[in-house]
Amino acid sequence: MKRKVLILTNPLNHEGGVVNYYNLFLKKFKSEEFELKHQSIGSRDWVFYYPILKIVLYPFFYFYDMLILCVNLISDRKIKIVQLSPSMIPVSLLRDAIPVVLAKIFRIKVVVFYRGWRVETYTRIANKRVLRYLFNKVYQSSTYQIVLASSFKQSLLTLKSNQLNEIIVTTTAIEKDDIIILDKKFDSVIKVLFLGRVEDLKGVKEIIKAICKLNELKKLKDFEFTFVGHENELGYIDNLKNTLKENNIEVSKVKFKGRITGRKKFEEFASNDIYLFPSYTEGCPTSVLEALATGLFCVTTPVGALEEVIIPNKNGLLIKIQSVDSIVKALLNCKSNKVFLNRRLEISKEAINKFEITNICEKFNLLYNKIHP
Repeated sequence: MKRKVLILTNPLNHEGGVVNYYNLFLKKFKSEEFELKHQSIGSRDWVFYYPILKIVLYPFFYFYDMLILCVNLISDRKIKIVQLSPSMIPVSLLRDAIPVVLAKIFRIKVVVFYRGWRVETYTRIANKRVLRYLFNKVYQSSTYQIVLASSFKQSLLTLKSNQLNEIIVTTTAIEKDDIIILDKKFDSVIKVLFLGRVEDLKGVKEIIKAICKLNELKKLKDFEFTFVGHENELGYIDNLKNTLKENNIEVSKVKFKGRITGRKKFEEFASNDIYLFPSYTEGCPTSVLEALATGLFCVTTPVGALEEVIIPNKNGLLIKIQSVDSIVKALLNCKSNKVFLNRRLEISKEAINKFEITNICEKFNLLYNKIHP
């Protein structure tokens, strides 16, 4: 009889890398010993653009989710492991704390998979004795922890060096069957793609300012930019378009395509030359792995696991956080060093070998068997 792993995340129709990852993980995970069961926790997708309503309804959603969790833990005796995926941000840590405690009360093993990492939050926990005690008690005592970068592992060890269990470092994942690889040489115009939530935290304003600066330098003729993703708040993209218009940027040079999923998303990756992702804070963003698997040269900030994923001058360039000049310099560097953009097949092969979902699933199956032999 198979044992169950109960995975708690946002509803699977939500936006974002965590949900995309688990949709893929739930689809591809196969084991003779374990099966996966999903339960939604957190805000619902339909209130995304209604922040006040979202705040008002959230306690009701959360109470309902905790009630369902208790019912699951009591009624389904096959559940042997509960897995949560918080980010190192206050809201996420507070949200997942009660499920962790409930699972421990029911004497069910807990896996905590940290998906995002905000240095400011970690620093506050590390410097406040009470916060450090609570974090260690809830998240580090009698739990199995997974992180997306070796630097995150070291940070957790700094908080509690005498942990009873090993901290495992892994990555997010891609499915190679989705990837579209074109062994094409770039044209005279370099095509630059941003794919993600269109908001300040992803470095979008810096990209817009970099586009304006390239125009001032008379270099914009060498580039075209495409933004793919949903805006974080209504009117955000319209404001970006107004900024471009005020700086006399041709409409043909910058396209906003909204949210794209499925095969069309991977067609978008394949039709571009550079993936530009100047985010302020990340765990290990799936979009960067998908871009690499497609063979794109990636220009990113050294946040989260990206400092370990991106090998400068080989599969990408690392740029400073919130630095327009750094973006401009990197793009011009790519234009001058065309060899960067002509390594698509090599970049793709390396990424697929390292980040393919079946390899990640096997590692989790081994972990589950270790936790509950």
